[in-house]
This record gives sequence, C-alpha cells and structure tokens, in this order.
Amino acid sequence: MKIAIMTQPLGTNYGGIMQAFALQKVLKNMGHDVVTIDYNISQPSFFYKSVRFYYRFAKKIIGKQKGPINIEKKTPYVLQNSHNFINKKIKQSEYIDNERDLKHHFYNNKYDVVIVGSDQTWRPKYSVNIYNYYLDFLGDNKNIKKLAYASSFGVDTWEYSEQETKKCLELATLFDAVSVREETGVKLCNKYLNIESQCVLDPTLLIDKEDYIELIGDRYNENKGVLTYFLDGNKAKFSMAKYLAEKFSMCIYSCQARKDSKVLEKYSIDDYIMPEVQDWLASFANANFVLTDSFHGMVFSIIFEKPFLVIVNKERGAARFESLLSQLGGLDRLVYDPLSINDNFSKIENMKPLKKEELFLLKSKSIDFLIKNLDSNN
Repeated sequence: MKIAIMTQPLGTNYGGIMQAFALQKVLKNMGHDVVTIDYNISQPSFFYKSVRFYYRFAKKIIGKQKGPINIEKKTPYVLQNSHNFINKKIKQSEYIDNERDLKHHFYNNKYDVVIVGSDQTWRPKYSVNIYNYYLDFLGDNKNIKKLAYASSFGVDTWEYSEQETKKCLELATLFDAVSVREETGVKLCNKYLNIESQCVLDPTLLIDKEDYIELIGDRYNENKGVLTYFLDGNKAKFSMAKYLAEKFSMCIYSCQARKDSKVLEKYSIDDYIMPEVQDWLASFANANFVLTDSFHGMVFSIIFEKPFLVIVNKERGAARFESLLSQLGGLDRLVYDPLSINDNFSKIENMKPLKKEELFLLKSKSIDFLIKNLDSNN
C-alpha cells in the first residue's frame, strides 16, 4: 500500500524525529511504500516578525538581549544535524507550507492510506491548524483510508474550544480506525469525539533496541554516568542531578544544545546547534542512570533498559508519563517535586524492574492494530 503519514513538523525535537523514523520503519518492514508529509504552516506573519525584531533590538540597546536578534535566520545552521538525519533516514514529501498545496499533494499522489500520528498531533496548542490533523482537507473522500496511530492529546483534560470540538467530532467520525497514545486519550475520544479508540504504544517502542544500536554504531560505549535530558531545565532539576551523581559516585553529562534558543543568553550561534541524532541516542545507550522531564527521554531509557527517574512537568502534561508507566508497573519512577529527592534515595535504590512481558504484549497489540487496519479487506 502507498501510505502518507501526517505528523507535526520535524527537526527541532529528538522525540518527534524518532517517532517519525520508527513508524516509517515499522510500515516499511510490513512491505508498504511510506511517505511522511513535510508540512509546516507555523511560519509567523511579516507583522509578527517585525514586532519581534524591534522588541529584541530595543532590549539589545539597553543590554538585556545578549543573544542574536534574529536567530530564526540561523535555523538551518542550528538544525543541520537533525535535518541531515531526517534527509537520510526518513522519506518525506516535498516541503508544503499551506493548505492549498497540501490538498494538491494528496490529489496528485494517490495514497491508499493516510495515518495521523504519533506524538501530540491532537493537542491544539501544538498543532497550528488542528483540523488538518483530523484530515479536513480530504473531506469525505472514501478512496483513501483514514487512520490515527498513537495520536496524543498530551494531557488528560479537554483543551479544545467549543467550535474546535464540534468540527473535530464531525471529522473524527470519518476515520476508519483510531488509536491514541494514552489511556486518558481513549476516554477523551469517547467523551468529546464520540468515537471508540484503542490505546497503543508510541512508535519508538515498536522497533527493537538493536535497531537503535545499529544507528548508533561505534558511539556505543556504556557506563558514562548520570545522563540529564531536560526540556525545561531549572536549578531544582540540576540540583537533583548533582545529588544523584554524588550518591552514585558518577559524573553528570548531557547531549543537548548548550543554549536554549528560546532563552537567547549568549551570542555564539554554535551554542544553539543540536547534536547529531545518533549522539543523542548514544547518550541513553551509554548511561548508567537517566534523569529526564521528557516523554521520549523516558521512552529511550526504557528501550535501552536503563534505571531512570522522570520529573513531571504538569504544564506539558503528566498523562503520557502516567499512562505508560502504570501499564509497566513503574509509577514509582515519577517525581513531582525534585526537592523531595533527598528524602527518598532508598526508594530509588530499590526500584522494581519494569514489566518486560507487559511491554512485549503492548507491542504485539500495537502492531496488530496496524496490520489489521491496513488490511485491504477491512
């Protein structure tokens, strides 16, 4: 079958890149011809860019803007490593930045199936046009099968407006089958979209550890210490990492850009470059212990069978962490207050291993969802 995947724009987030890589690999292994749609309509308007430029320029004059005024122009340089990986490892369509061209692409390419997912494709605050991720541009076209695989709302609450709810409910009923990444997502689908759905694994968990080690190559060299991978680093989280490293008598290391482009603390463009994807993967494979606040940081700790703790950021959403770890018997690995770690180190030392047999069963059910719903007879 010829399959198109609709996911969020790739390049700025390792987890987003790897879920796209994994889903495409799984489908290719099944014998399908797969293309990930390179779609990004989140380009800011000229007015917005002008206001942003002059705001930063004014801050620069008074000494409060230490970073580059228009770092966005440096994006290709900053993202060179992740884009190199995407270009080599993920088959993509031509770049599309508007809905008209998106419609033309699907009209000109006769896909048998389109799959929405994975990651937080169904979270309005992360998807600029949420309706596109319910395939509104296809209308009621019955010549193309519509599936959602591990699409995520990210949180356990309903963030849609009344208008968005009404329209997405209509569009969701046109899907042939829906699966979501969290158990809470199943409830949200039922309550607000009036559809049945199945909870499945994130695509990154559908391929084997050995597949990632093959990508890593000679970077695989275990026992480097305590890995920190924070999307929202702060003093409390780094203090927790230091405490753990001292307790374990290990060093701390990370594999991220030295500076966050959202902070703009220092003018040195090299500080904002994302390391290579393979180096990021290797940082998990080589860790003795992982401390993270990232969903995919947690996932790759599981894949590489590393002891780990997850610092939950409720603003980004706790449901995705809780859903997976509850099924694997690992809720004791969640930390809601980094400052409480000093009183619970014995708990860390005595963490129970995750349920491998449950993970294997979840993987089988998730792959079965794809096989069953990609069957041309269904």
